[in-house]
Amino acid sequence: QTIGSTACPFCGAMADDEKKVNICFDDESRIRVLSPEKFKHTEELAEQCTAFVNKIEDFSGTVHVLVEVLDAQAKKIELEKLKAIGQRNMVESETENRARRQLALQSQINEKMAELDRYAKQYQSLARVEAEQLALIEKLSNNET
Repeated sequence: QTIGSTACPFCGAMADDEKKVNICFDDESRIRVLSPEKFKHTEELAEQCTAFVNKIEDFSGTVHVLVEVLDAQAKKIELEKLKAIGQRNMVESETENRARRQLALQSQINEKMAELDRYAKQYQSLARVEAEQLALIEKLSNNET
């Protein structure tokens, strides 16, 4: 059943002919302001809205998980970058250390070569002195006899 009304029962305002209030009874004898088709459409729309909200919440959860995963990966990447920078610095410092060590060893070699040269000259000098002394001893031995 539908009852047409031109005045609002609460405030007494008059309604246009197009805006008639339709009062219906549903299958369970409840009073409805909407027609059964509009009520069914409204329920379907509410279900679709609920489904859409659920999908949005699922999407939001997925995005949240994705952001967490990306943040974790970003932290891993930053850590690996720092490790790579540290290793590069170590390689550069190792190159410098090797060059420094090579210079130190070359300096030590030069010192040892100079020392060897000094010892060789000292040996030659001592060998000459020994030869002169042996010659003198020989000469003195020959003169005494």
